[in-house]
Amino acid sequence: MKHILPCGLLCILTLTACVNPDDIRTLDNRVYQQKLRIDKVEQNMNSVSSTNSEQADSWSQMQSMRRDLATLQGEVESLRNTVEKQQALIQANQATAGDVADIKTGWHRMNSQLALDIDLDQIKKKRLAREATQRPASSLTPQALPTQRVNSEPNPDTPAKLDTPTAKASAAPAPTPVPDVKKASDPAKALYDSARSSFEARKYAQGQRQWEEFVENFPKHKLVPNALFWQGECYYQEKDYARAVLKYQDVLDKYKKSSKYHTALFKQGLSFMRLGRVKAGRLLLQDVVNKFPKTPEAKRAQAILKK
Repeated sequence: MKHILPCGLLCILTLTACVNPDDIRTLDNRVYQQKLRIDKVEQNMNSVSSTNSEQADSWSQMQSMRRDLATLQGEVESLRNTVEKQQALIQANQATAGDVADIKTGWHRMNSQLALDIDLDQIKKKRLAREATQRPASSLTPQALPTQRVNSEPNPDTPAKLDTPTAKASAAPAPTPVPDVKKASDPAKALYDSARSSFEARKYAQGQRQWEEFVENFPKHKLVPNALFWQGECYYQEKDYARAVLKYQDVLDKYKKSSKYHTALFKQGLSFMRLGRVKAGRLLLQDVVNKFPKTPEAKRAQAILKK
């Protein structure tokens, strides 16, 4: 087969004198195509003549690559499981943090409405002191020891200590962004929620102004009695007990069926007591006990009246 090529070339050379350039190019292309066919046949012959040992080696390499791939797939799956567990743990921690924030918010509201004097910072110090006494003496450090002994028992006859820096640091939830009232679909609800956020962030003056704006702009809204009550709470927390009494009175005069009625009556009694009008305050607290005996405010009032 290899002798075909020289013969073909010889024929072409002898014929070049009587053919035109196009014919020569055509013959050259045919020679080139024939050479490609010959090369392909030789490659196929070399492939057929490969040894069994080379085939076995290729098979071994393929099997090794498959094993490596399976190992890598196992490692990827293990990493995926680890990441999923970490994400689940992060989500659980976030949910727990949200629950803690909700508990603090609820505690703040209860502390305000029932005039409790529960200082979370003092409770934390007491717990740290108790834990420090349970450690070995060698492990105690100056930072672990309490600076002084504190009493976390609530005192109903003293105002709520909600304006101290330590209370703000430990009990107040992080301020939430104030919603854009103009863009909100329900401007009344947005304004009310903004006022609540201000109150829970202990921005009492700002919360009072927002609730006052709510009452002025939406006088027929079902949350108006609540807004009046919370204005009283803002004044109470700022120790402006005279104005607190007036706001509570608005609830008592205009919204006798409101869910805030008995709480307003209770807080008005406490406000009178803070103003030094103890007799009037005790009469109002007794009124809470008589009219609303099953409420938390009534139990709180009873505890105060026993003092």
